[in-house]
Amino acid sequence: MENSFREKLAMYQAVKAVCDAKPTVWRRSEAFAEAFVDFCTCLENLLQLQPAVGIFNSVAKGIAVELEVADTILTTEMDELMELFESVDVAFVDDYTAAREMEIAENVEPTLIAR
Repeated sequence: MENSFREKLAMYQAVKAVCDAKPTVWRRSEAFAEAFVDFCTCLENLLQLQPAVGIFNSVAKGIAVELEVADTILTTEMDELMELFESVDVAFVDDYTAAREMEIAENVEPTLIAR
């Protein structure tokens, strides 16, 4: 679980970094802005739980819940709104898409971004 957790965490951090770099693009959508705040809350929770991954059963359950919530936010909210930004900033959409594809990329060496 630890490797898949770290890969997912790296993808989440990449998505956050892309969004943090261009808030003027995504703040045009109130729905995206709200979803992004929720996503960042999940990410912060995961970063706090991270040191104990694989150590405590209760932490593993908490991590599983946060991962599920973060995935739901990305898939059903943020990803669905991404095409709204294509006419505003194609590079933002491309960078976001590349960050999201880290999840399925093979042989990706995740680089964790400092909090």
